[in-house]
Amino acid sequence: MKRFIATLLLSLFAAATMAGTEVYAPTLKNPADNTIGQMPNLTVSWNAIVGSTGVKYEVQLDTSLNFNSPKLTDTTLILLCGYTCHELLLGTKYYWRVRAIDLGQTSDWSSVRKVTIFSHVTPSYPVLNPSTAAKDTIAPKQVLIWSTKDSLFVGTTYISLLTIAGIKYYDVQCDTSKSFNSPVLISGTVASTLNYYTVSNLKFGTKYYWRVRARHNLSTSNWSATWYFNVVSVIVPTAPVNNGIDQMLDAKLTWKAVKGLLGYEYQLATDTGFINVIAGSEVATNSVNCQYTKFGTKYYWRVRGRHISDTMQWCNRFSFTTIDKVKLTSPPNNTANVSLKPTLKWTKQTGINKYQLQMDIDQNFSAPLLDVKVADSISQYLVTRKMINSTQYFWRMRVFSDSQMPDTSGWSDVWNFTTLAPTGIGENGLLISSIYPNPASEKVSIKLESDEPVTLQLAVFDLLGRTLIRDQFDLVSGINTREINISKLSKGIYIIRMSYNGSIVNHKLTVDR
Repeated sequence: MKRFIATLLLSLFAAATMAGTEVYAPTLKNPADNTIGQMPNLTVSWNAIVGSTGVKYEVQLDTSLNFNSPKLTDTTLILLCGYTCHELLLGTKYYWRVRAIDLGQTSDWSSVRKVTIFSHVTPSYPVLNPSTAAKDTIAPKQVLIWSTKDSLFVGTTYISLLTIAGIKYYDVQCDTSKSFNSPVLISGTVASTLNYYTVSNLKFGTKYYWRVRARHNLSTSNWSATWYFNVVSVIVPTAPVNNGIDQMLDAKLTWKAVKGLLGYEYQLATDTGFINVIAGSEVATNSVNCQYTKFGTKYYWRVRGRHISDTMQWCNRFSFTTIDKVKLTSPPNNTANVSLKPTLKWTKQTGINKYQLQMDIDQNFSAPLLDVKVADSISQYLVTRKMINSTQYFWRMRVFSDSQMPDTSGWSDVWNFTTLAPTGIGENGLLISSIYPNPASEKVSIKLESDEPVTLQLAVFDLLGRTLIRDQFDLVSGINTREINISKLSKGIYIIRMSYNGSIVNHKLTVDR
């Protein structure tokens, strides 16, 4: 009997103890109180409480602080410390709270927090600052882009918030009217996976406004701020530089490319009013080579673009003057000691057919020693015919074009050069030679320039006529270099004699140690 009473008392005490156990209200975790820019699918979370394995949490979310509006969401979760919302109203403030339920006991409600769902989307491109808004810089085909994050300005500080989520579509409007009610209004919708919308065939030289908003099945955000841009009105030429001179006959006319055009129309004329147009067409690229041009003539050109529904006005005209004569470059004018086989060089021209080169000892070129036609693909010419030492030669060039518009340039300036003095004495002048170093000690090099292949006999004599060294060389046409070992010769003066085809060339050699 005593044992029964004791057991009964213990059971009553335990029950009384459990009945008095308090279930604490959860503490809220995320998002923080009074946060803005939240997404319509935001997740609210709280810290777990210590309890049984069957703890439940009741979550309430409402647009009313009293949690009694028709928008109330009331959900009970088991052992979960977070709840993901769906399609909350955009631009709306929500209140939320949580309480715990454990073994039939219900806690007090947690503190109430409030969050605001983002209200609008922020455009990002294209936009022009007020200081540059009047500039025509935007192409008639443009991609309108908006931020993938909700954002706002606090004073002058830009704050980027959460990545936009929980929506299904973006709506876009683009119009010449700030009220977005003109007959040319462009509107469209894209999926939430995109953050851009392409507009095409916009009118040239026109100001456009655009805006964007987000939506899902239950709500639509406010329209974004209205941004604007100006569509380009004229093409901008880039080359040749305006009023440029010495341009090639096939000079490339180049201008800044503009996206969204079907083509560019250009005109090339000999007058400022474009009455005498010599070339004009529509091209798909932002450059074209001139044709039908002549030497030393001034030309004017202009260009405009078009697409399926509009055509630009002509750009400001540019001008250039074609080259009037060949520019000689080498040997420099009035140069002395030039090789007997000089290479004449000039500035290469394009858009032509051939050059004419003349060379003479008479600057009037009454009977040129050299008068040749040279291909348009080269810009130098090696003179191979026989020339005389210590002689002044004059040369000039002109150029022909006959592919589109037959024409001949004027003669270039007349340049002259003087050939080098003889370094050896030869009866027929076929061999030019020099030795170095001189004086020498161990070895001496001989440089030989021959008009044709020859076999050369070489001998080194002392002043008494004794032959000390003999050798034989086979020379090719052009420049040859040979080396002689003189290490066994004593200090003194010697004669190097070179014989070929019955001709003799002598050089004095000094050996010095």
